[in-house]
Amino acid sequence: MKVVVSGAAGFVGYHLAVALADMPDVELFCVDSHIRGEDDEAYHRLQVRANVRAFNMDLNDRAALDQLPADPDYIFHLAALNGTQNFYERPFDVVRCCTLPTIFLLDRYRDCKSLKRFVYASSSEAYASTVSRFNWPVPTDESVPLGIDDVTNVRWSYGGSKMHGEIAVVAAAQQFKLPFSIIRYHNVYGPRMGDKHVMPDFLMRARKGEFVLYGHKDTRTFLYIEDAVRATIDVSRLDSCKDEIVNIGGGREIEMGELGKIMMDLGGFEGQIDLQPSPKGSVSRRAPDLAKFKRLTGFEERWTLEDGLKQTMAFYLA
Repeated sequence: MKVVVSGAAGFVGYHLAVALADMPDVELFCVDSHIRGEDDEAYHRLQVRANVRAFNMDLNDRAALDQLPADPDYIFHLAALNGTQNFYERPFDVVRCCTLPTIFLLDRYRDCKSLKRFVYASSSEAYASTVSRFNWPVPTDESVPLGIDDVTNVRWSYGGSKMHGEIAVVAAAQQFKLPFSIIRYHNVYGPRMGDKHVMPDFLMRARKGEFVLYGHKDTRTFLYIEDAVRATIDVSRLDSCKDEIVNIGGGREIEMGELGKIMMDLGGFEGQIDLQPSPKGSVSRRAPDLAKFKRLTGFEERWTLEDGLKQTMAFYLA
């Protein structure tokens, strides 16, 4: 099988690519521009595998996509400029890198007869305003209406782009009979996730003896990367998930303050956590309703939060 992974040097993309490369029947095509994805030793080891071809490619350049295979079996489109700090500091880059590649990939493969599934990585950010503005029930299911509560808040550079991507995928599917699955990820974490998320941000400061936590009363669920990769591959292969939108996330909702205490205990840190307010526009509570996902896939988590944190912390504190 020919499999294309965009954003293969990123966090979820890299771990997904490694899992796919381990499959003996897969010819893997890894795509990344390294605008955010790490060009590190781990990615280099992936690139030299016999069944892997890597492309240092800017997916904002439509012509560049012609270098990719014309007849893939699966496309996993994870390329995006993520990271909360980027939403505020580089919002136009976020929009450009989340929007144009989706349009161009769909256009490139609109008539591809070999394609079994176009898997689009969306995000729970897409329905943040519906929860915060209209008190939509939490845990939140996939039927939630999508909306933008403040177009002047640049945090929406990411969530708005992901909404646009979902619309583009569904439109291509309707017009060109393109098989798809849309995944709304909820706070996937683990080693090599970058430094612009709550866990690595806290840990990198903790290494210097600074214990700072933002939005300590906010709640989130977390899913360890190995579970997230397994879930993603399941969604791509199962007929039950064809032309469906599914939440992928953890089932344990936790306050950020409690998360900080767990990291302090696991890391053997001593000190007082400096509790800071949430960034503007951050939703106070977020958790996925996983009923549809489990019904379609039978998926169950294998990693507890504590076990996943041990692996994550070992990576960032090394």
